[in-house]
Amino acid sequence: MTTADFFFHGLFPDHIEANEGAGRQICKVLFDVDFEGEFYSHLLADLWPVDEKAWEADGRPIYEVRYDLPFNCDEFSKAVVQYYQQVMGPQSTTISHSGPKGPIPNRNVYRVQWSISLAASKK
Repeated sequence: MTTADFFFHGLFPDHIEANEGAGRQICKVLFDVDFEGEFYSHLLADLWPVDEKAWEADGRPIYEVRYDLPFNCDEFSKAVVQYYQQVMGPQSTTISHSGPKGPIPNRNVYRVQWSISLAASKK
């Protein structure tokens, strides 16, 4: 098995409308990836909490991640969640001009560079 080098660039809000008109907020994660000499640019992954009441044992929400990669990479979903938590978590370096209210993911675009190498295989 070889590795794929992922380069995350940012996350931004998006909105999905349900059939009844009640939408839900998601975040899109922008990334590039280098796999076996091929470079794939400007790829997107969608991320949102599965259920407001569903939590992992460590108290963090459970997320659903949807993406389409040109190869198999089982650990990619975990990396997207890790990136999101790094950007939005308490160690975030975001600054608000209106005071320390914390980041608001449905109103801001975050440009944060991060890279990780993960095991991957051809489809």
